[in-house]
Amino acid sequence: MQIFNELTYINNSSIALGYFDGLHLGHKVVLKNTIDIAQKNNTKSVVVIFRNHPVNVLFNQQIEQILTLDERLEILEKTGIDSVILLNFEDYAAIKASFYLENIIVKYFSPISITTGFNHSFGFNKEGNSNFLRKYEKKYGYKYYEIPPFTMEGNIVSCSVIRNMLNLADFYQANKLLGYNFFIRGNVTQGDKIASKLGFATANIIYPENKIKIPYGVYYVKVKYENNLYNGVLNYGYAPTINANKIKTEVHIIDFNKDIYNKEIEIEFIAKIRNQMKFENVEKLKTQINRDIAFTYIYGKFLNSSFALKNNKF
Repeated sequence: MQIFNELTYINNSSIALGYFDGLHLGHKVVLKNTIDIAQKNNTKSVVVIFRNHPVNVLFNQQIEQILTLDERLEILEKTGIDSVILLNFEDYAAIKASFYLENIIVKYFSPISITTGFNHSFGFNKEGNSNFLRKYEKKYGYKYYEIPPFTMEGNIVSCSVIRNMLNLADFYQANKLLGYNFFIRGNVTQGDKIASKLGFATANIIYPENKIKIPYGVYYVKVKYENNLYNGVLNYGYAPTINANKIKTEVHIIDFNKDIYNKEIEIEFIAKIRNQMKFENVEKLKTQINRDIAFTYIYGKFLNSSFALKNNKF
């Protein structure tokens, strides 16, 4: 996949327009249509995306993302898209939709097709909606494809719905709509080693600043290190029994004893185990941590059970 940091000419392309935060199952339908058309016509599939979220520019707010820009690009490459054009939204925020279509999309890509989701819009005052793109099909010689809402078990698959699920730590539903497990990445940093003294060594990372924040709590996670996947118990938030003054993201990787300081790990969220609790003493805390670890074994076995697979649960 080629990544262009500025406009470049890619003639007769099949184009997908969107922000694509999360690259969820609905987005995958948009991208598949774009790729299929490109392959049938022996041309290139192109995605035009903005580096920064429009809301961040228009309303000076920081919208927490499901995926960082680097993560979006990684997943886009896995879809089979040929080229990605990265633009800065602030350079185009005040441009009319008609100007953007003629002088950006048509001029640089002379598209044979344009594909968007049902709710995509662009241009000043969001004039560039589905009706707008359909209106100019004949004039500019492209075929427009509007992908209707993609639903799963009664839920419209959208970033806003997924964000709400993540805000509630509903990873069962969110991960299904994403098509992969919500994850964070970070380099392991030096901690205070209190957990090690309790017999449960933890890997500490800094929660990515611009990623959507989950509720404080204790979670069943999968930890990816050097292409291997391990079960883990993660605490996000304060450690009320030991240190209630500092927010931490620390994970105990089960059956793991490697030195991974300064190494990158990826943490996939599977389920919330419990809320954070303050225990009377460290012995009761240790007992609860053992219960948390036992939860991961029980839950993991259920995930792989014939009942769960048959009923599409978890």
